[in-house]
Amino acid sequence: MLHFVGESLKILRNEIVSRIKKECPHVPLVLYINGNGGLLKCMKDTGVDVIGLDWTVDMADGRRRLGNGISVQGNVDAAFLFSPLPVLTDEIHRVVKSAGPKGYILNLGHGVLQKTKEEAVAYFFDVTRSLRYDTLFQGSVAEELQPVA
Repeated sequence: MLHFVGESLKILRNEIVSRIKKECPHVPLVLYINGNGGLLKCMKDTGVDVIGLDWTVDMADGRRRLGNGISVQGNVDAAFLFSPLPVLTDEIHRVVKSAGPKGYILNLGHGVLQKTKEEAVAYFFDVTRSLRYDTLFQGSVAEELQPVA
């Protein structure tokens, strides 16, 4: 129904992504579109290396829909930076576990909101730096996810 979106993504794939991959083959390409839940399949088909998920897409669902063949980035809801710190920690762990043990870049789902305390942002980074995948995923069998048709 939104033909202009499909056409824009075709142009992105055919012209921009191809050119960048040819000129800079070792530079990973990240594609982020705000409100992208309905566009994941089209985004995957652009040929980028990483798809940024915004905070409205559940990480487990996004990963399931995209599969393990492409990396994902995001999508901690920036509103959690206003939560008590243990709640923020739990959310970071939930998102990371939902994304799986590889092919993931932890990030906010869409930037830092106004009036967010600097201490909360610093804490987000502290938790991020303290993550240890060997213990976070210990005892779990990471399933190989395939894209949902």
